Amino acid sequence: MTRPQINLLLIGALPPPVGGTTVLFKQLVDDLKESDDICIRVIDVSRPNVAGLHNTLCALRCLALLLRQLPWASVVSFHASLTGAITFGPIVHLAARLFRRKWIFRGFGGDLDTWHRSAWPFARIVFDRTVLRADRLLLERKSSVAYFTPQTSSPVEWYPNSRRRSGMPGSTAQIRTARRFVFVGHVRPAKGIKEIVQAAQSLATSGLVVDVYGPLQDGVDSSWFAHSPVTYRGPLAAHDVIPKLSEYDVLLMPSYALIEGYPGVILEAYCAGLPVIATRWGGIPEIVDSETGILVEPRDVTGLANAMQNLIDSDQLLAKLSRGARSKAAEFEADRWTQYFVNLCHQLATV
Repeated sequence: MTRPQINLLLIGALPPPVGGTTVLFKQLVDDLKESDDICIRVIDVSRPNVAGLHNTLCALRCLALLLRQLPWASVVSFHASLTGAITFGPIVHLAARLFRRKWIFRGFGGDLDTWHRSAWPFARIVFDRTVLRADRLLLERKSSVAYFTPQTSSPVEWYPNSRRRSGMPGSTAQIRTARRFVFVGHVRPAKGIKEIVQAAQSLATSGLVVDVYGPLQDGVDSSWFAHSPVTYRGPLAAHDVIPKLSEYDVLLMPSYALIEGYPGVILEAYCAGLPVIATRWGGIPEIVDSETGILVEPRDVTGLANAMQNLIDSDQLLAKLSRGARSKAAEFEADRWTQYFVNLCHQLATV
């Protein structure tokens, strides 16, 4: 039976800039455009990285668009990381209630519960009485779901990052005498770049290959990789990440970044059939386990080197983890989570 079409107003940040939240929001928008039973309109809340009057004008523009589009919408969905959630989220809630529309809050990242625990009382009260009263809360990390579920009477559900596997190549990596390790992401200290270099130096006699892709940030420059087995290869376009990963054996993600939810590159590695060596940090342990990779402690160069050595020495372990990675990719397939979101919108529209 064909479902009636509903009108969905999506609010979130589209690229540019290119980042985890903008890429994920664009992916959902593009997928929903292909849906026959949902008609969408989008309010893009991305803004230049500037302060002052320009940001204020952007906020006023978004508010005007919201008030203009709400009468048309059957359901409203707001997609934001921490800053957007605590600044624009209350406005979305009040506007949705004014027009008697159901609304969904989707929170990116793993820092929302951390902020909530230590927030100023007034800010927390505002958040609790607005965003936490959305008709459905979708959160990236299972730990965030566990924290917020007792904080609100609204349903709180797990809605992870996802990646599209259709049309993507499987891993072309083969068992080699010398393993090929790769890092893809923002090349900055908190992502464990120095630890990667030091671990690779300790394993230099094994003949391993370690390549790093991504924009240089926070003081990292090409000199960091001089006289080491690590080669800096420059940035990658988003559509090139999975094909490039397929040329390697193992992803390195020894991050200790302050905010670390589900790194998208780990899901992309799974799509390419690559196991992961990563840190017990943030949301990473929720998506990397003994079937898909090896976890080490943050800033532990020896632990990182030992994990790399284990995969250099054991073809059997590498093959096992590669199979686990490919299997895990299905859990984060974009089509699955888009359909989940579509079904949720129809459910709320008919309540």
